[in-house]
Amino acid sequence: MKKQLTSLLLAALMVCGSLTGCGGNTAAEEDTAESSGEGAEVVTESSYPEKDITALVYWAAGGTTDTCVRSAINAIPDDMLSKNIIVSNVAGGSGLVGATQFVNSTADGYTIGVLNCDLVLNHALGNTDISSDQFIPLACIEQDPYLFLVPADAPYDTFEEFVDYVKANPGTLSVGDTGSGAVPHLVYTVLNKQLGLDLKTVAYDSSADSVIATVSGECDATITAPGAAAGQLEAGTLKAIACSGAERLTAYPDVPCMSESYEELADMNILSWIMVVALKDTPADAVAYLQEIFTAAATSDEYRETLESLSFQAVPAMNNDEMLQFVADQAEYYASVLA
Repeated sequence: MKKQLTSLLLAALMVCGSLTGCGGNTAAEEDTAESSGEGAEVVTESSYPEKDITALVYWAAGGTTDTCVRSAINAIPDDMLSKNIIVSNVAGGSGLVGATQFVNSTADGYTIGVLNCDLVLNHALGNTDISSDQFIPLACIEQDPYLFLVPADAPYDTFEEFVDYVKANPGTLSVGDTGSGAVPHLVYTVLNKQLGLDLKTVAYDSSADSVIATVSGECDATITAPGAAAGQLEAGTLKAIACSGAERLTAYPDVPCMSESYEELADMNILSWIMVVALKDTPADAVAYLQEIFTAAATSDEYRETLESLSFQAVPAMNNDEMLQFVADQAEYYASVLA
């Protein structure tokens, strides 16, 4: 079945400034699925899928999660996809409204969802009972450090200069993010805690909004996945002075990691990451099919090129066990930061 994400849609999403978080072979928008992938045997004579599949995205259209999901669906080889995958955006509550709808859907393989850094963080914060063990990973479709961005005319050009400025002007600078239930806020938390800073935070509905607020001077800095700020960085209205990963971004090799500057941040590896998932107890044949098509998409040259065109990095190839271990490691780090 021919995929329906057009270059026009990608262009529109790029204008939104939010292309990390997470459609393409999409037709529009809806719901359903997941299962426990342990030892699942592929049913040779399977009629799945017999109808279109809904991919629930728990954030608004144009955001990092939405863009990556649509782009991954669009990268599924035509000969592997016999039905449409329709994206349904259910925003609200830092992703919890859509996630709740997903876990309450039928585990029949016709509704799939996403597991990302924000959902795992919300569980660590005690904001939700929804946990990663309710899902079966299908494929990792995004994994990037966040960029720390300031206006182009800010009186600091390096992360060290920014830290010195904040210490000299405590409580006067604000950082835009997407709320305490989102991982960019975790970066701000670590900086205040580990470096003794006194930064304020301003919550926005999306990373695109926080980027625009920084450009306009409404806030003094923002922390966002790279795709959300690519347009402003190219236009020269913002400058990136640091990233939150253990390794530098491929697209921005001259932007140092925060951990390079301060020993207190030596273990920092805060990433934007997204996985497409099915619900636990989804039939084995559906899980096998979904894992096959999304793995093919995530590892394809088409998807890599799309990510790179939007300033994201190519995702590492990860099998089911590796994805589960990655999620467990991230959850442990979140807990250690919040302790």
